Amino acid sequence: MPTISKWSKNRNIVHELIRKNVKTQYRNSFLGVFWSVLNPLLNMLVMWLVFSQFFGQNDPLYPIYLLTGNILFQFLRSSTISSMTSIVNSRGLITKVKIDHYLFPLSSTLSALVNFAFSFISLLIIMLIMQISGGYSLFGYQMLGLILLLPAFLLFQYGISLFLSALYVFCRDIKHLYTVFLTLWTYITPVFYKLNRLDANSIAYKILKLNPMYYFLTYFRDSVYNMSYLGGGMASWKMLGLLYLLGIASLLIGYLFYKLLKKNFINYV
Repeated sequence: MPTISKWSKNRNIVHELIRKNVKTQYRNSFLGVFWSVLNPLLNMLVMWLVFSQFFGQNDPLYPIYLLTGNILFQFLRSSTISSMTSIVNSRGLITKVKIDHYLFPLSSTLSALVNFAFSFISLLIIMLIMQISGGYSLFGYQMLGLILLLPAFLLFQYGISLFLSALYVFCRDIKHLYTVFLTLWTYITPVFYKLNRLDANSIAYKILKLNPMYYFLTYFRDSVYNMSYLGGGMASWKMLGLLYLLGIASLLIGYLFYKLLKKNFINYV
C-alpha cells in the first residue's frame, strides 16, 4: 500500500488529472456544469411520473426519496465506469512519464465526486421547494451525517475502481459485462421502491440485504429523507461503522487484485 509521503508527492498529479477529467467531460457542452444539476432533476421527474402511483402513493416526499437514490447510485455508476478504462486510456502518458497507475482510477473517482456535488444541488433545490410549498421541515443537523458518509463511500468506490481498471487492462469485454451488471445492481437496490413493499421472508428481500449499496443508500436517506419525513436525530453510528468496514474491505480487495496484475500491465496497456 502506498505510504503517506508517496500520496503527498502524487497529490499535484491527482489534482491535474481531476481538472483534466472535469474539463474534458464538459468540453463542447452548451449547458456545461448546469447539466449536472438539471440531469438528476429530469431523471427524477421521469421516475416520479412512472413509479409514483406504484411506490409513492402515500408519501408526499417521494420525489426526495427518488432523487436521493438516483444521485447516489449515479455517483457509483459514473465513478466506476470512468475508472475502469482510465489506465488504458492513459497509455500515452504512462509510456512517457513514470507515474503510478493507481492514480488514474483515483482521479476518476474524485472527478465523479465533483459531479455528485453538483447533483446534490438539485436535491437541495427540491428540498427547498417542498419545504416552502408543503411546510415540511427538511433541513436539520442530521444532514451532517453526509460528511461522515462520503469518505466511506469513496473508499468503497475506489476499491471497485481499482479492481475493474486492473481487469480491463487484460479483458476489454468486462466493460460490456459490467454495464449489464450495473442494470441488475440498480434493480436490487431500493432506488425507486421501498423495502416495506417486500416480504421480509422473500428471496428478493434477503438478496437486497446482502447488497452493500442498500446500506450506503439507507444511511444517505437517513441523513436527508427519513429523518425529515419520519422525524428523529442523526443516522445510526452502528450503520456508519458498517459502511466504513465495507469501504475498507472493498479497498483492500481492489488494491490486492490491482497489485497482483500490475506487473504485467506494460505488456497489455
